[in-house]
Amino acid sequence: MKKIVLALALVATFSQVAVAGNTENTTSTYEYQEVKGKKFAILVQSIKNMRASIMTGSEVLAANPKAEFEIVIMGKMVQELNNPEYRAELDAANKAGIKLVVCEFALKVYGVELADLPSYFIGTPNAHKYYFQLNEKGFNTLSI
Repeated sequence: MKKIVLALALVATFSQVAVAGNTENTTSTYEYQEVKGKKFAILVQSIKNMRASIMTGSEVLAANPKAEFEIVIMGKMVQELNNPEYRAELDAANKAGIKLVVCEFALKVYGVELADLPSYFIGTPNAHKYYFQLNEKGFNTLSI
């Protein structure tokens, strides 16, 4: 029995060494990433993640104009939604067909009025609850 355990330990060790040795110089690049779903939502809490989500949503909608794509915005970043630095990106998201949903609770906490945001923003009382509802409606969801 001890010989079997020892043999298995040696095989496992050499397998890990072989795998580690083979991955040093390998990289993979995917030129085309097809997305077949029709409903997508991303919950974001930072400008950096919102920018990435806008890029993703724009690509998905360009490939499939009938798809739905929502970005649900919450947390402290709601303070940045009126920043002129981000206006062009937000306008482009709206033009691409991305639905921008903002948490009204976060707006209240951070002293931002929904009426002061561009008219394409849609308010929801609670971003978490709204996100759960999107899951129930069959959306593919991601929280970043």
